[in-house]
Amino acid sequence: MNYFTHLPTRFKKKIQQWQTQVYPHQFKKSPCSALLLSSSLVCLLASGAAQAADTLTIPRANKPPVLADYVAGLPSEHGVEINTFRQYRPGNGTPASQDSKAYLSYDDKHFYAIFVVKADPKSVRANIAKRENIIGDDEVVLELDTFNDKQRSFVFHANPYGVQFDGKRTEGIGLDFNFDTQWQSEGQLTQDGFVVSMAIPFKSLRFNASEVQNWGIAVGRIVGGINEWSFWPYITDKDASFVGQMAQIQIPAKLVPGRNLQINPSLFTGQKKLLNSSNPSAALWQQENKSRPGLDAKWVVSEAMALDLTLNPDFSEVESDEPQALVNKRYEVLFPEKRPFFLENASMFQTPQNLFFSRRIIEPKAGARLTGREGNWSFGGLVIDDAAVGKFLPVQHASYGDKANIVVARVQNDFSNGSNLGAMLTERRLGNISNSVVSADMRYQLDKNWNINAQFAHSQTKDGATTKLQDDLGFLEVKHTGRNFLWTSQYLDIGENFDRKLAYLPRNDIRQFTQQIRYIWDFTEPKIFNQAGPQLKAIVSRDHQNLVQDWSLETDLILRTKFATDITVVNVNSYELYEGRGFQKYGNGIGVVSELLDWLSINFVTGTDKLINYVPAAGQDPSLNQARDFSLTLGFKPHSQLRIDETLLYNDLHTMKAIASLPVDSAIYRDLVFRSKIAYQHNRYLGVRLVLDYHNLQANPLLSGIKSGKQLNKDLQLSYVLGPGTTIYAGYADRQENLATVSNPQRVVQTDKLDLITGRSVFVKLNYLFQL
Repeated sequence: MNYFTHLPTRFKKKIQQWQTQVYPHQFKKSPCSALLLSSSLVCLLASGAAQAADTLTIPRANKPPVLADYVAGLPSEHGVEINTFRQYRPGNGTPASQDSKAYLSYDDKHFYAIFVVKADPKSVRANIAKRENIIGDDEVVLELDTFNDKQRSFVFHANPYGVQFDGKRTEGIGLDFNFDTQWQSEGQLTQDGFVVSMAIPFKSLRFNASEVQNWGIAVGRIVGGINEWSFWPYITDKDASFVGQMAQIQIPAKLVPGRNLQINPSLFTGQKKLLNSSNPSAALWQQENKSRPGLDAKWVVSEAMALDLTLNPDFSEVESDEPQALVNKRYEVLFPEKRPFFLENASMFQTPQNLFFSRRIIEPKAGARLTGREGNWSFGGLVIDDAAVGKFLPVQHASYGDKANIVVARVQNDFSNGSNLGAMLTERRLGNISNSVVSADMRYQLDKNWNINAQFAHSQTKDGATTKLQDDLGFLEVKHTGRNFLWTSQYLDIGENFDRKLAYLPRNDIRQFTQQIRYIWDFTEPKIFNQAGPQLKAIVSRDHQNLVQDWSLETDLILRTKFATDITVVNVNSYELYEGRGFQKYGNGIGVVSELLDWLSINFVTGTDKLINYVPAAGQDPSLNQARDFSLTLGFKPHSQLRIDETLLYNDLHTMKAIASLPVDSAIYRDLVFRSKIAYQHNRYLGVRLVLDYHNLQANPLLSGIKSGKQLNKDLQLSYVLGPGTTIYAGYADRQENLATVSNPQRVVQTDKLDLITGRSVFVKLNYLFQL
């Protein structure tokens, strides 16, 4: 696959890679990095993984800790004290810059963590925000490896006001903050810092049934504004495994999570009026009044197994996709999943190559999911339907209008620290047509830095008893991960007929090699830069006839400053074969991410590139042209309860030679996307936000087959979020376009201004979580 067909988009991916390292809780890592097996690793096989530290016993609390007791001083029964936080970033093991303490205890129902932080109140960053919207604030962190398998952990964050942010960490996959669970937190600013309490119900966790509990643990502190991450115990990114470095604790009691049956009914009711202009000469107004009840239920069968059921699952009408540049793309653009049923435990079905992408399920009506763990084995299964699949078939097809039935199943064995072996099956069946994929994957941790990831999959498509298509996928990577040195080598082979109907694989018929090397220097007494270093990445893709499809050579310079500002400079030379012609491309770019000011965050990317016009005007051939790209996101926090986010995306394409009797540097298209989001949070639960999305695409019909148009979307929403599963949303939205309707029957014509409201909707959505 050629990831460089649009250079600035590639810049954004690169920036997100090192953002994942500097700001790990803001971004989801991709399921894998790239690597090829090297014989030089054989000598590493005898190396052992890091050994666990001494076990810390957690004391029982005679009564639940009270936040006010820690604000006023320290109660006599305060739990076991943790006070030796050491830096993970930017330092490597140096003491934390601020005095932070954590106090740990438990009772029959909860695990407690109280954090007492001493800091200059003027330097503390804290905002009253909607749940999970605390990026850039000061935070405290609790991570629990409840199975003590050194491969995965529950993650809990809170800011100084107690606003929550939770997720899961899985070695080899990364952090997944789509996970939500029920827990309690409080926070209070003090004259010399802040205090935060966390109470994690045992029924919100999963663990083995035993007379005592032996877990892994890490407690942490994030200092907003200087990107300082500190943990106890000492955790270093010189070791590729985070969970494997956690401290060992023991809870000397048989914990009983109690009955945990969750029933989460929901109701969506709303009205829509839309102009259907798919046939401009006979436009139709369509009105829809919809009331859709839904039900999600969870039954915790045992301490380590849960069954989830859904009827009319949440279609996530309250969420919208972040703006992306979509014009002149050769391959599919990824939009992440937002529907709650698919987000929970999504990491269970992740593999090095993503063979299950839940957004492929468009219109589910009912489904069930079983996930659990027994000893070293973990397993998951999903059964669901999709009413949309049959609607895309020709009307004369025997299965037109039918629902598809989808099955996904995965099992994994953790056979040593950081190592596992898994297998997965996906199948979609519509009438007599079935598409199935079976896969086996492995992650093997050679030592604290080296690991191997591998995957093999076979797909087949059947029509009745006849096999129509079948093919294979193979993937292998070997990777060295460390604080300073990164080296990866990868081989990916996807057959021409490999089935992608439930996967996210932008293309078939490739044999792709990737090599990546990076070295980052630490500066022990930095004046400006904490870290700096180069990165080199090379990719070559061929088809199965050994014809080169594309290659790229990318050189980066990565600069991480002490002022919460990070810079990446990129140069790319590349080649792409498109419709039988080879195109030589090159470009440059720069990206900046900054949280220097407590009231302003900046994410800026710009660059130039040579880009193919994939959608030329009729009668023209694809051509190489000059592209420019600009992306800027500004986050303003003028008040602790008010946030304003402004996003501007601009890209254009200009000719490099005379085409269609037009001179050099003629505009092929200009694409502008602007989003303004204003959010006011009255308290942790009640908030209101307004989103304005403006899109202006101007294409030259002599040079491009892309259709011009303007659009303005307005979205006003009131929300009350008591916790995961208990919410009320009310909203109004409309869409304006540069169209007008004339005559009878109505015809749609294009104008210069946003003259016509082509869509309007109003809705109320509520759900309530019952825990029995």
